[in-house]
Amino acid sequence: MDIILWSAVLLGVCVQSTFTRDSYVTHDLESFQLCGHGKEEGNVMIKPWGAVILKVGHRLDKDGSQASHSIHNCKVSVSTPEGYGIVAVIEDMKLQGKRNSDNGWDCEDDYVKLSTVSSSTIAKVLDKLLPGDLFKKKATEELCGIRLAESRRFSEVGTSANVFHTLSNSIEVDFHQGQKNRNIVNNSFTIVVTTFMPKGSDVFTDRCDGQYTCPGNNNYCINSAYVCDGHANCAFSSGGDETNCQDDSVSQQPMFTATTTIIMTLGCIVGLGLVVCCLFTIIMRAKSRNTTRAGTPVRTSVCLHDATAPPLDRQHTLPGYEAVVMSDIEGENKESVPPTPAVGEYPPAYDQLFPDGPPKVLGNENSK
Repeated sequence: MDIILWSAVLLGVCVQSTFTRDSYVTHDLESFQLCGHGKEEGNVMIKPWGAVILKVGHRLDKDGSQASHSIHNCKVSVSTPEGYGIVAVIEDMKLQGKRNSDNGWDCEDDYVKLSTVSSSTIAKVLDKLLPGDLFKKKATEELCGIRLAESRRFSEVGTSANVFHTLSNSIEVDFHQGQKNRNIVNNSFTIVVTTFMPKGSDVFTDRCDGQYTCPGNNNYCINSAYVCDGHANCAFSSGGDETNCQDDSVSQQPMFTATTTIIMTLGCIVGLGLVVCCLFTIIMRAKSRNTTRAGTPVRTSVCLHDATAPPLDRQHTLPGYEAVVMSDIEGENKESVPPTPAVGEYPPAYDQLFPDGPPKVLGNENSK
């Protein structure tokens, strides 16, 4: 019973961890799916109301060196279904660069650049005919230098920008690293990309029901699961989803990391296996109680009476007294033997039975 109890508790934790919070899908640019092993392009798809994390410089090769050192050019296209916009926040970044007189950064060979993807002819025509930036080509400058995750200052302009958002459903992340210093400097960054819904029409407004409306700008809403989780998802409104949390002094990290998720998944599988084994054991024991080893049902109401063996009948009786005495007598000598005494009387003496001496045997006479 203890095994069943602990298995049920474990399964409950698994269910709770699965539905407590939407997780972030993390993508390393050094991975084989993106720009690892000599590749220079990759694609990432975000589900509606979802978010992903793009990282570089946090992965080691088998020899212990930084895997990002082998990257020279890496272009990653990030897209989501139509109708959703995308906002990207550079949470932390350390790319080689120099401070300029305007308190910005001058990049040389190492930088990251964010831009929208609108290369089709229709998109270019609509960009010219329609107002707004829904189909407009949009891009940041080449960004480098240092960005800190603890900083809550967001800017979308200049060489110190750390935010990029667009109503287009696709953006492009372009990471460049110079050949001459890629084996010396460990460049790294972490970018959080979140989908949002504009509230520009009745249809979009209905879709935002139950979601979180970013403060300071009533035209955008994000998944309410990302509020107060340590990541600024409403960056176009100064990270409003993280400003009214209970404890702003402590950066709240995602509830489960990738390693913890793997461990919890394995634990769920083991717990489910224990529950199945316990149920199978209980069922087999219940069946065995009503069945003998040979498979014959047991009559529990008469089992005690059946266990007592019936009295045995005597198969053979001892020969009578007369039969024992007369076994060695032949012919006429049998008539001279008195009858067997009655039951309860002592047997007669030898002299009474044979007054004339021992009985004569025919074989002995012939021998004389």
